[in-house]
Amino acid sequence: MSSAASLETAEILRRLQEEMALQGSRDPKQYHRIGASLAHPYLRPDTKWGFVIVRAVYGPSSDAPWAQLLELFRANVSETLRLEDQLELLPRHEITIIEDEATLAGADSYAARRAFRAWVAADLPKRLRDDCLEELGGLTQVRDKLLSNNAHHAPNTTHPASIVPPRWQYCIFVDQDCLRSVEKGPEDPELKDPALKILTTDWELEEVEVPTEEFTRDWDGGETDDDAEEVGWMYMDMTDYVAVYDRLTSRFAWQEYYERPYKKDLD
Repeated sequence: MSSAASLETAEILRRLQEEMALQGSRDPKQYHRIGASLAHPYLRPDTKWGFVIVRAVYGPSSDAPWAQLLELFRANVSETLRLEDQLELLPRHEITIIEDEATLAGADSYAARRAFRAWVAADLPKRLRDDCLEELGGLTQVRDKLLSNNAHHAPNTTHPASIVPPRWQYCIFVDQDCLRSVEKGPEDPELKDPALKILTTDWELEEVEVPTEEFTRDWDGGETDDDAEEVGWMYMDMTDYVAVYDRLTSRFAWQEYYERPYKKDLD
């Protein structure tokens, strides 16, 4: 990273630290649900937490802002936990990145979701306790369900992703919009926070063959101008990362907190 980029990163970090310090500690053990999820009864005891990141932008011009985003991201997680006096959660936080320029360059939310589902299908079965894996129908059935776009809360069935922590239900995908928000930081005093995109795998409207997203005048994704339309993903401020993970440990938190992504959110 060049010296200029390092200075820009330092300035953004300073702003993030100021913003988080102003928020202050809200209550003891603010992120207690994360701690509880690490002792999940269906998972082996060495489980990790943290959203998987899907990289959807590649090329020489993206390498520096991508590295900058990751540096800011790591610092943000550490600083957030320090301010809440919960640094004991940091060693269990794991940053997992899905990268494949051949299949993910320019990926939209559909392609990112499929890549994440493939990762979940490969990773989650080996994290489940043997008795849980058997209860869910065995390895083959569990993997098939994880790769599908079946509803997580369909009646008379148990989807494996519906009973585990957010790490295997939601992921972050970083595209050109996200990198642009990092690059804007040093030059825009009003831009407090790099933006991330978070998506849910509980999304039945998956296009199986040739995925497309119809962009409306005011909204990213979807087919209407209805602000209540669910499009399967939303924007998230980087400083909210730990709080969002903690929040999404609740069963129906996505439906409760979902906000349709608005184009001007990144202007």
